[in-house]
Amino acid sequence: MSQTRRIALLVSTFALCAAVPARVQAQDDNMGPSRISIEPYLAQYSLAGGGGSFGDDRVNIGGVGVRAMLGRGDVTGTLDNFFRRAKAGLFFTYTASQEGFSTQHLGGEADFPIFAAPVASGYVDPFVSLGLGGFRFSTDNEAGETVSETNFALTPAIGALFPLTGAIKFRGDIRDAIIFGDETTNNFLFEGGISIGF
Repeated sequence: MSQTRRIALLVSTFALCAAVPARVQAQDDNMGPSRISIEPYLAQYSLAGGGGSFGDDRVNIGGVGVRAMLGRGDVTGTLDNFFRRAKAGLFFTYTASQEGFSTQHLGGEADFPIFAAPVASGYVDPFVSLGLGGFRFSTDNEAGETVSETNFALTPAIGALFPLTGAIKFRGDIRDAIIFGDETTNNFLFEGGISIGF
């Protein structure tokens, strides 16, 4: 084997060895964060009565909810890290009858991480969020009849994900369900739950 062929073989071998880790890294980058996450959570509302059928006092009630989020789509994957890590999906929050009220809140939301990667050594991943949907109040009036009202709701929020293990994270949100009824009301919501990625 000539000296030239030996050098070419060594260069080719070195290039192959260097390319394998780079390809693995590229595959990891293409996977990114979990494409799908299911997020059950507990919810605590501070609801403004808003007058009308529902009175003027603020009411505190608790409930449950679930969120299904999709991330790292083909479109967002072509943008920078901020948008590449964004997720969008659907949510549903339900409170059974408490203090004479029950509620259902259904809609879509988008979550945008504040940083390109989790901070505090990877233990905190803060985000901002915006939800759109319908908010349904139900209550019994003085005649004992159930009165319901559904209005458009815009729900901005801040929150954070805290990795626990693998694709499982704790998630906490502070939300303001701005309900556009006869009067516009701010209805504060605190959520805490688990995000399970797939």
